[in-house]
Parts: sequence; structure tokens; C-alpha cells
Amino acid sequence: MSNNSTQHIARHYKSRKASDIVNFPVPFRRTALSGADNDLAKLPVSSFRILFKVLNDVSYDQFHPTKQMNQLKLFEEDMLTAHNTFASFSFPTKDVDPHLDYKAIMGGLEALENLNKGWHKSKNSEGKTVKAFGGVISNPAISEGKVSFLMSSYWISQIMSIPHYNRALFRTPWEMKKGKHILFYLWLLELPDTGTKVNYEKFQEFYDYNYKDAQSLGKYALKPLRELLNRVSNRSFNYKTSGNNINFMPYYTKDVELELEDDTVSAQKITQKIHYWKVRHKLEKNHTDMLRSLFNLDGGTFQLLLKSYDEFIKWCKEESTRATVYTGDNFISIFQNKIIDYYNSTEMGNIDPTGYPVIVEQDDNQ
Repeated sequence: MSNNSTQHIARHYKSRKASDIVNFPVPFRRTALSGADNDLAKLPVSSFRILFKVLNDVSYDQFHPTKQMNQLKLFEEDMLTAHNTFASFSFPTKDVDPHLDYKAIMGGLEALENLNKGWHKSKNSEGKTVKAFGGVISNPAISEGKVSFLMSSYWISQIMSIPHYNRALFRTPWEMKKGKHILFYLWLLELPDTGTKVNYEKFQEFYDYNYKDAQSLGKYALKPLRELLNRVSNRSFNYKTSGNNINFMPYYTKDVELELEDDTVSAQKITQKIHYWKVRHKLEKNHTDMLRSLFNLDGGTFQLLLKSYDEFIKWCKEESTRATVYTGDNFISIFQNKIIDYYNSTEMGNIDPTGYPVIVEQDDNQ
């Protein structure tokens, strides 16, 4: 059956300025970049650069399928009404590889063209099923200094519709030399803050390593990868080996070696600190939501809470008590007192004694 003769190009995307952040869809990663296929670890790094570039260029059109119904409707009208519907992409080759390594760029395109190649079905809100043929991308080409390709309705739907996603730093794939390191980074973004335990042999097979034991894998592969992620990504990890198991404990980074907008740097520092407090003091979602909402309202609140936390740590030392003893609501209550104390010691505290940030949930009946 001929595929090219029936292709319908419904949307066209050209290169747009790179953002600091891309929203990487969880369903797309789990469908296209996970599973038992250990050949995924052999995907070239240029394949991931192309995917990140796609996510950057469609970012204005990404939507939550249940919260942004108008965008969903427009998307389905364009992409999910006819078989073999595609979106086209075009951007300069230097956006993939600044050194213009055409062999590497072609390798990345070919890998994506062959990845999950076949007929795929999508269903729109009205229950209609549409089919499209291809890999993650189709019809790749390099001409006149530009990369171009198509993406079928099935894959573009997973890229655009983001009920669940993780924020990834756009530049990270350009700071790495191996595709499997990006593959691991994307997996790391999905790990719960409490971490996870994996079997060393299965991990090694999936990521195409060949070390004699978990300890060797940790020393020669995980340790340098951790150090790299500390420098060039928004999430890194600690790890511990135990027999044939590896325990991964993710954390958010700060002060990475990338040129980022001030707002991105501030947001990353806030995310890192909230995660640190969450893990250290076993905070629940309502606690972290309260903290984040305060920081979003007033940037100065973050610095005030950092100073207040320093006072909390100083108090713990005076009491000869470990800070980690205080968890959950108990920690929040004590932290609130330290916030009040520090705030009252500032000039603003003299002007407005009751203007301190409130992190304790208020009783609606009071």
C-alpha cells in the first residue's frame, strides 16, 4: 500500500527561538522511549536533539486535553479527522549540530524514522479512529542547510496533548555525547522524590552497559553521569548499590553550567529547595503547594524563608536536635515560628508586624 500518495500535511512548523525549558510529555516517553527494546540505548544523541527541537517549536500549541478544550478541538479538526495526516517540521541543520556534522544529523533522522515504524491508530473526542503510517518521524531530508521531516497524527498527538509532562532543560542534549544519557535523564525526570530500586542486570541490559557487577557500574558509569547531570540538567541523582540492586534517589539541581534566563534560574532554585525540604522533612503535597504559591506571589518571600530556615537550623544546633526529627505539620509549625521571628527582626517587620508569610494552613471556620 502506498503511503506518500495519501499524505495530508495539516500543520507546518518552522524554527522558533529556543526556550530554556521544554515540556516533555510523559505518555510520549513511555510509548516511544521505554520498554524492553535495548536498542533504544543506541539512539544517537542527535535524535534527542531533534525531539527537543520539535518540543520547543510546538510549545505554543501544546495543551492539556481536559483543561483546554478549545485547543483540543482545533487540534482534532486539523490532525484527527483524516487518515495519514501529518505535521511538517523545518529548521536549520545548525540547530541540531552547531558543527554541522551531517553524518550525525542523518543518523539521528534515520533512527527516528525507523523508531516504532508502522501503522498507528488515534481516536478523537467523537470516537472516530484515524490511522497514519510511519515512525516517530517520516520523510526526513536535509537540503539547503535545513532539516525537514513529517510527524504523523499519532505521534504529534502525543507531543502536543500533555496531560502529564516533565519540565526539561532544552540545552541538556547538546551538552551530552551519548543518547542513552538523555534516555536516562528523561527517565530520571519521572522518578518519585522518594526514589526507586532497580535490578542491576536489567538496568545494564537496557542501557547497553557491560560491567561485571553493580559496584563497577556505579563507579565507572553512574558516578560520572551524576556529575555531568549536576552541571547541565535540572535533575540529577544519588545512588546506592546493594547486591544486584541499585537505589536511585533523584534531586533537583541548582547553579548549572548553562546560560539561562534569570527567571529560569530563580525557578530552578525554588524547585530545588522545595524538593530538599520535602524529602528532608517529609512534607505532603499541601505543604509544598503552599510554599510554591507563596514564592509565585512574591519573589522576596523565597529569600526570607531561606534566612528563616537558617535560623531553624541554628536553633536545632542549640537544642542539640537533628533537623530531620521535625517532619510534616510539626516542622511546618516550627518553621512558621522561625519565619515570624526572622521577619520581626527586619525593617519590614517594624513597619508591618503582621505582614509575615503564612505557611500554616488556615482554618476556614476561623
